[in-house]
Amino acid sequence: MSDTLFKHLYLRSSIGYAAVSITDGTMLMANPALCGMFGYTETELKELRYQDIVFPDEGDVLDHGQMMNDLISSPDRAIDTEKRFLHKNGEMIWVALHLFLIIDEQTGRPSHLIAELTEHTPDRISFAVPVGTLPGNVASDHEADALEVTGHRRMEEQLRESESRYKSLFEYNPSAISAMDLQGYIQSMNASLEQLTGYSRETLMHSSYCEIIEEDELEHVNMRFLAAAGGMAQTFDTRVIRHDGERVEVGMIYVPMLIDHEVVGVFAIISDITEPKRYLEQIEKLSYEHALILNSVSEGIFGMNLEGETVFINPAASVMLGYNPGELAGNIKLHTIAQTWMDGVLYPGGHRTLAELLKTNLSYEQEQEGIFWRQDGSSFLVKYRMTALYDNGEHKGAVVVFRDITEEKAVERAKDSAEKADRTKSEFLAIMSHELRTPMNGIIGMADLLSGTELTEEQQYYTQIIIKSGGALVHILNEVLDFSKIESGMMTLDLQPVDIRQVVQNVCELFYPRIQEKGLILRSDIERNVPAVVITDETRLRQVLVNLVGNAVKFTEEGEVGVCVKLEAAGEPGTLILRFSVTDTGIGIPQGSQNLLFQSFSQLDPSINRKYGGTGLGLAISKKLVELLDGAIGVNSVEGEGSEFYFTIGVMYSAEEPGQALLAGAAGAEEYKGGIFNLDHPEGRYGPLSILVAEDHLVNQQILQAFLKKRGYASDLAVNGEQAVEAVRSRHYDLVFMDIQMPVMDGIEATRQIREAMGLSPVIIAATAFARKEDEEMCLRAGMQDFIPKPIRGEELDRVLREWSGSIRR
Repeated sequence: MSDTLFKHLYLRSSIGYAAVSITDGTMLMANPALCGMFGYTETELKELRYQDIVFPDEGDVLDHGQMMNDLISSPDRAIDTEKRFLHKNGEMIWVALHLFLIIDEQTGRPSHLIAELTEHTPDRISFAVPVGTLPGNVASDHEADALEVTGHRRMEEQLRESESRYKSLFEYNPSAISAMDLQGYIQSMNASLEQLTGYSRETLMHSSYCEIIEEDELEHVNMRFLAAAGGMAQTFDTRVIRHDGERVEVGMIYVPMLIDHEVVGVFAIISDITEPKRYLEQIEKLSYEHALILNSVSEGIFGMNLEGETVFINPAASVMLGYNPGELAGNIKLHTIAQTWMDGVLYPGGHRTLAELLKTNLSYEQEQEGIFWRQDGSSFLVKYRMTALYDNGEHKGAVVVFRDITEEKAVERAKDSAEKADRTKSEFLAIMSHELRTPMNGIIGMADLLSGTELTEEQQYYTQIIIKSGGALVHILNEVLDFSKIESGMMTLDLQPVDIRQVVQNVCELFYPRIQEKGLILRSDIERNVPAVVITDETRLRQVLVNLVGNAVKFTEEGEVGVCVKLEAAGEPGTLILRFSVTDTGIGIPQGSQNLLFQSFSQLDPSINRKYGGTGLGLAISKKLVELLDGAIGVNSVEGEGSEFYFTIGVMYSAEEPGQALLAGAAGAEEYKGGIFNLDHPEGRYGPLSILVAEDHLVNQQILQAFLKKRGYASDLAVNGEQAVEAVRSRHYDLVFMDIQMPVMDGIEATRQIREAMGLSPVIIAATAFARKEDEEMCLRAGMQDFIPKPIRGEELDRVLREWSGSIRR
């Protein structure tokens, strides 16, 4: 019975029991409670010695040999102490030891060392240093212990609960936690440290923290560890090197581990802050870039909340509003910034501040003009935009972007004033020219009549002086009138087909009598590659040539005057640049005076003016006219040797048959009521076709009708889309050439109406200067069947006539 009882007590006790060899300290027996406490099987424990399982630092406190000597010297004595041991998994465990010897009854000598082991938490239960008791005192000690059993059990329950909470906090914490001794070696750790570093528990246990810290950070971390070991908690950022070599940004907390107010180790709490730090760096970079933009722009920018308080302001806004560039936004009170309209009209009730306007929940996405007031009360003109700020649909405030336009407005006012004065001057000159022309016509007319009567030689002489002087005055008046038209912007161009050779010949014939009178030679030269007919303003071209040839004849006393025309360059398809030059062997122009030539009312020298006369407007007018003709004018001259005045103009032309006047006879069509030309339609090159041309521009009308006439086709004419619709409804047409941009009704709308009324007949061909692909698609969508771009080329017109005449005859 007693053997069975002791067996159950041994096997089922919650206290760990071990029989230890007196000679070598190996375990001879170990009950299940002891095996569970250390994590070993009984067989494994029998192969271990005391030194194998005791914590490394505990060896010098009370080793096995010393305990045996103490017990053998007093066999009735027991030893109670607390020690740290190593669990099989490497963790440290605290154990309360009760040691005593078993005496062999026959020999009276110790046979075994019996060890009772109870796992406990030392910071809650204090154990005395080894205490020996005499046999007579043993019973009294046990009686005292029995009196405290209830208290100990309650304390043990609290300890287990506390330990469970601590273990949960320790083991399941997402931060990596480790307990280190004062030398920095890891004594315990949770699973998060394995995940963070990529190392196994076996590798990390009893390793130094230095082994996972980046080398560049090691000195700083060592300093922090020593401070924590000295009792001061530390919080800092550093970098950890994972097992795979990856650098991890971490937040580190070192907490001193205290027992009885003494630092015995350091807790390390490590959190991965790689992503938050990267995100923070991105925010800082973005914030820095935004600050650079705000600080560099010249516009003033500031933000307000709904209370009118400034939440941010850039340096440009601070300066314009009279504050220091670096002044904090919160110190700037923008409630003083009122605003009015540019015409000075106040808002109802007087001035309204931007903050008051903000409360109405309004914003100005388009630029507004107004007046802002500075800190010192002065005002300035601005253009501004105010945009409301929303956060998740909630109105938070507004951003105001503005710029100072005070100087800009001053320049505009000065410009308007100058333009007004210029217009007034031009209008005055125009009025005076017209008013003077009326009496001059009477003077010259009466002088002409007088010269046809019977006069004495002296009277005839006087009459001719009146006629010549009147003609000179009319010439001056014409120049003044032309100049006033150009200055007031009233000069327009009349583009028509022009025969260049005929224009040059007419100008030369005009000055031929004066050439003969002075004994000069007049030469003209037009290069062969200059087209015979171009599109330009003949009157303005002739006027420039007359001015330049007239000056050349006036200032040349001997030698020759020459007029030359050549092809300067080819521009866009259908355009050319022609160069005209007028040369002479006259008095020439000093180099320093050449820059005055094309200025209004300028004379090179009073003596020249007295000798040769003139208003000083001829070359200024020529310059303006050449610029209207899309060209430029210049001069090359050597004083005493002669001059060359040259200018260029841009012209349109047809490349169909170089050297021929393609538009000859185009103006011979008869005008019909309503703008429609009524001509016969004989059979042409591609068979009989009735054709309507819908075109408002006179030159384009003449060009297209001339092209058709050369191919044997007469055509009717409509000068707008409405006339084109009426013409198609009133008679049959096979083909309609439709311009896109016309007055009254454009070509697109006209085509839609024709298609609605007539279906797919007649064939409508788009003839337009809009030659982009999308323009062609727009025409086809409107119902047009083909597309021919301007300037019209002969081969393209032949393609249209050839392709569509066949389908029309079928």
